Amino acid sequence: MASSNPVFSKANIDRVRENVKSNGTMTVNGSLQKTSFLLAVLLAFGVVSWGITSSNPASGAGLIFGSMIMAFVIGLVIIFKKPSPTLSTIYAALEGIVLGGISYIFNDQYQGIVLQAVMLTIAVTMAMLLLYKTGLIKVTEKLRSVILVATIGVLVFYVLSLIIGLFSPSVYASLTIGTSGVVIAGVIVLIAAFNLLLDFNFIDEGARKELPKEFEWFAAFGLMVTLIWLYISILRMLFASRN
Repeated sequence: MASSNPVFSKANIDRVRENVKSNGTMTVNGSLQKTSFLLAVLLAFGVVSWGITSSNPASGAGLIFGSMIMAFVIGLVIIFKKPSPTLSTIYAALEGIVLGGISYIFNDQYQGIVLQAVMLTIAVTMAMLLLYKTGLIKVTEKLRSVILVATIGVLVFYVLSLIIGLFSPSVYASLTIGTSGVVIAGVIVLIAAFNLLLDFNFIDEGARKELPKEFEWFAAFGLMVTLIWLYISILRMLFASRN
């Protein structure tokens, strides 16, 4: 049941399972309901953040940066401590603030780009769910390993891009805009999309193996993290295509 999503690492699952006591067991419906709740919280705070950033860009920028730091810290606590409905909800709210502000900034430059990114995120998610449910793509150990390696490669790319951006902005620009930027962003979108398969598989396997009910929050949090990554990746790909 290990996954490239850090929330679903085998060691993390084993550790949490040992420390969590529950009277119920994890279900697919329960996991999806909690995922829907977290996404609703994210959307609500995203709308608020959009409004703040549009009316006062300076305040919006500070709010985005502060929320990003807090979301990172809370995310680590959730991953390395235990599932928590309270912390997961707070994380969703903080990510909503970040995404709402960032989305406004992108949309302010290219009207309609956010709506396109949202629609593509929904479409890709539905497509991957269909491929998973119909068995056209089976989550095997080999596929899991390939996705894991690819995801680590993306992480390395992000770190290298940050370093390059500090010392050579022109080279960084060539990696993020234009044809090369679209291709790179497209590959990252594809990898993020395949990570959804592992998240779907975790939910199915968790229900089948009767993990404690608290793992529904774990599953909801992990799936939300992947969806956020997918949305941001699609947004960056669309932005690169405009330049």
